[in-house]
Amino acid sequence: MQHDNSSNSINSISTVNSDNTVNSTTPANSDNLFDNEQIATEATAITATTEPPKHQRIGKQQRKSDFSEFKATFLAPAKLVNRHALNIEGDLWDQLERVSRILGDRGTTVSSYANAILAEHLKQYADDIEIWRKL
Repeated sequence: MQHDNSSNSINSISTVNSDNTVNSTTPANSDNLFDNEQIATEATAITATTEPPKHQRIGKQQRKSDFSEFKATFLAPAKLVNRHALNIEGDLWDQLERVSRILGDRGTTVSSYANAILAEHLKQYADDIEIWRKL
């Protein structure tokens, strides 16, 4: 997937949560936070060819609860003390920046969001990683 550096792209030099950053709530990108219509279409096509999932309606309260849990786990502003540089793809950086800027509180940065994601991933797979290490 190629990244388009046109006028709609996010300026990677700008600071996250700065006052001069425009919230991305325009109709052009309000439907899809990650601008990945092709991926969403492919996922729908794959789902359509397999067994259809049971449609269970998710209420507004459940969505709010899920968001609160997600926000507390991943988007809590954190000051990283013993920091290290991490190189990631530009497209991935843009996605992380959008999520942290749009859904996170003031002070939430891409680094704190990525740190929380990695911490949760390592916690979730800790037992498997230990088993695989011993193989």
